[in-house]
Amino acid sequence: MDFAHNYLLAIAQFNEVLADPVVLKEEKVKLIETAMGEPLHDTLKQFVTFVIDQKREDKMFFIAMKYMEMYRTKHSILHTHVTTATELPDTTYEKIKAFIKQTFDADAEMDVRIDPTLIGGFILDIENSRLDASVAGQLNALKNKLKQ
Repeated sequence: MDFAHNYLLAIAQFNEVLADPVVLKEEKVKLIETAMGEPLHDTLKQFVTFVIDQKREDKMFFIAMKYMEMYRTKHSILHTHVTTATELPDTTYEKIKAFIKQTFDADAEMDVRIDPTLIGGFILDIENSRLDASVAGQLNALKNKLKQ
């Protein structure tokens, strides 16, 4: 939860700097370039400059998020979250990607998290669906079944 709070706070501070009329346009472009970690392609730099000229700098994060959503849709890419008890071998991740390709006819972009409380197995979140193949999930289901 602290990570999410810090992340959103950082975005708010980033947007605040971008929206500051005292900060020069060139400095805003350099700030975005620094945030991306690499030089901007000329076309992207022109777009960023256009957004800044239109005084929409504070919307830059949301524009980027919408672009990523549209890109994923166009190229049939599902953004997924895989939570595992321990680090898995690459072959297991490839099997998960193959499962997603077969089931959803889409490629997978995976965020991987490690959560030792799962004991074993994994949890796969895809859009609004969850596949819980963790030991902790199975134990919890068994516990709930025995309570009935």
